Amino acid sequence: MLKRLIFTAFAVAALTGTASAVTATPASAGGQTFYVSAALSDTAGSKANPTIYNIAGNTYFKLRDLGRLLDFGVTYDAKTNAVHISPDSSYIPEDGESNTIENTATTSAQATATPQTLYLDGKRITPTVYNIKGNNYIGLRALAELVDFGVSYNYDNRRITAYAAYPYAEETVWTAAMNDLADNLRVLSNTSYASTTARYAPVITGEQGADWKALVSELRAVKNAPVYAASSNKLYRSNLYWSDRITAALTGSTVAATPQYNVRLSELADADLFDNPDKSSLQADFETMSAAYLGTQPTTLSSVSVSNGYSKNARNRVKLAGTYTLNNATAEQAAAAKKYFSNDMAKLSALTTDQQRLSYIYQLLQREYRTGGSASWVTAYGRNGSVSSRSLAAAADWMFAEAGIPAFLAQSWSTAWNIVYIDGSWAVFDFSKGDTLQSLDNYRLIDTNPGSTLLLTQVMRPGSAYYQVQSATIDRYFTYTSIEGTAKATAKQMQAYIKKVNPNVAQSVIDMIPLYLSEGQAEGIRGDIAFAQSCLETGNFTFKDSAVKLEQNNFCGLGVLDNGMLGASFATPQLGIRAQIQHLKAYANRSPLKNEVIDPRFSLVTRGSAPTIQYLGIQENPQGYGWAAGADYGVKIQNILENILTM
Repeated sequence: MLKRLIFTAFAVAALTGTASAVTATPASAGGQTFYVSAALSDTAGSKANPTIYNIAGNTYFKLRDLGRLLDFGVTYDAKTNAVHISPDSSYIPEDGESNTIENTATTSAQATATPQTLYLDGKRITPTVYNIKGNNYIGLRALAELVDFGVSYNYDNRRITAYAAYPYAEETVWTAAMNDLADNLRVLSNTSYASTTARYAPVITGEQGADWKALVSELRAVKNAPVYAASSNKLYRSNLYWSDRITAALTGSTVAATPQYNVRLSELADADLFDNPDKSSLQADFETMSAAYLGTQPTTLSSVSVSNGYSKNARNRVKLAGTYTLNNATAEQAAAAKKYFSNDMAKLSALTTDQQRLSYIYQLLQREYRTGGSASWVTAYGRNGSVSSRSLAAAADWMFAEAGIPAFLAQSWSTAWNIVYIDGSWAVFDFSKGDTLQSLDNYRLIDTNPGSTLLLTQVMRPGSAYYQVQSATIDRYFTYTSIEGTAKATAKQMQAYIKKVNPNVAQSVIDMIPLYLSEGQAEGIRGDIAFAQSCLETGNFTFKDSAVKLEQNNFCGLGVLDNGMLGASFATPQLGIRAQIQHLKAYANRSPLKNEVIDPRFSLVTRGSAPTIQYLGIQENPQGYGWAAGADYGVKIQNILENILTM
């Protein structure tokens, strides 16, 4: 970076000497590498060697390094002490600037947040900027969103790639719509890719008018995509495989070699998977499934069986003529059923979210079937007979496969249900309970094959090795509750709960509880979650062993960074609750505050880094962010919230 920018950084540091410093570690120490792609047809990119630091799970670069590598304008106005970024301008080196970009990050360093003035196309912007050794560093994804270039991170080989010719897409999860797209591309010729991607781009990105480039960016930004078997012995991450092949087909180029995925499936299982009385048989089953997925013929499971239940290949659609038709349906009956549902399956594929597809399947089953009989679902549609719960679950299973939703069957002695992977987590779809998903824990005791169910949630869970699962108790970790939204608990329920768990609670606490709802509603944050968090932080308002006191009006430990610290204080309970709501909003999303900011630590949060209760715990947050470092912090809040809702 230029000397005058270095001077500015030092000046800012001097003026903000009380700013807290954090540790920045060299990205190279963790094996991360950086590549830059400058053309649409370039899927791999060329290796670059800029200085990169990791801070709290994010990568930070020198702004000028990125400007040169990705070719956008970066200038400094000495009169106003401001940096100007021009995405549509070319990078122009300044006098005396070196032509070589070298990595100077060899050891860990202290990083201090600095209020460097930045403008994007003439408009003031306020991304988080750190001063490290006298230079200003900005987060790669934060800048990518501002300048609009694509970013991908391969978690298998730790390669960061910036795509100058592609739009920005936020890091996301593998969805049913993506699964559906991959299933279509698998059987289509390259000449059909243009029309297929044009149809799926708006569905997957959620943006009308999105083109194939936006689709490819969305695919590349998937954090943990499922493994795809392209041949008998070659495995790839699905998102990288299909984004590379779409790019090659639509640019008329030869696809660069997609990085292969070579880890054995048994090594992806969570460590506690085999902590089970049936450990030996469970391990044997898992190895059988591993061989089927990663063996010489990983695309077929026709000869595979496990001792405790169903097995099925989650990567490929179940064929209608397969074993899930039940009751010995003929080929003609299967073909007729497929034709009957063809229009509905087309509508199903056009839906944009997993939840929409789930609701559509439920409504379709409700419309087409009656229960209480023994007919096959491939003959009883149109209410032409009554089906059993197992046959209905088989119908749902086929529909989930058509929708691109990973799923498998589970059963008790008398009924059956579907285990489905919706919006990044496993849950139970039980037709008798409507289209609201149920907890896996609620079904474990009646599942005749619970070991097999747990096994398959490991085998068929995209990116299972990277989820911070620390218990075999499924529901607590696989059902995520959004922090933003409208409260579900009422003030009366919250008041009843606190009186029950703390009969001596102060009347002032009872009186202020409605403020959680009104302050939460003002910012679009669930006030009942904030109240549950306050109960945890204050020991149910006993303040026993708490770092804060009632008179501080700080009911969430805001500003308590270490043992013995008193934390922040606020003039009134309303202001204390408002600060807590604002801090939760900082973690939940990137939307601006409605009220004036009074949370003293609002600007220190990486916005949107913990959108769910569970991710408020640093140990459970995949990015390593969060409100508190204690194990199961978010789960404890969730448990309190669930108890409140029963009042």
